Amino acid sequence: METGNEDIEMLKALIQESFSEQRELITRLETALDAMTSINGKQMLDSRDMRLQLKVCDRTLIRWRNSGKLPYFKLSGKIYFWASDVYRFLRKEYRDESPDIRNNKPVKKIIEDGKSK
Repeated sequence: METGNEDIEMLKALIQESFSEQRELITRLETALDAMTSINGKQMLDSRDMRLQLKVCDRTLIRWRNSGKLPYFKLSGKIYFWASDVYRFLRKEYRDESPDIRNNKPVKKIIEDGKSK
């Protein structure tokens, strides 16, 4: 019986050591990932991050980029956006959808009124 207990204890030690090594690896990977997504403290977002965060498709991002509304840059062939530019873009876009103060009408209503004429 003692041999069985010793085997179990040895197995527990191996498992704990393995988990410890995995935790250390995860910590190193998280640190490396943080370093990769920021330069000089400025956060970068890639197209995938943008799609997931904003819940938009690739085509929408391409349209925003091509129209010049959303600044971007390429790094090693991959497209990135500065988080500060994205926040600025979103503030501007949402501000444009705010109610029209002159007529007290939402912009959407103004557009619909224009279509019905």
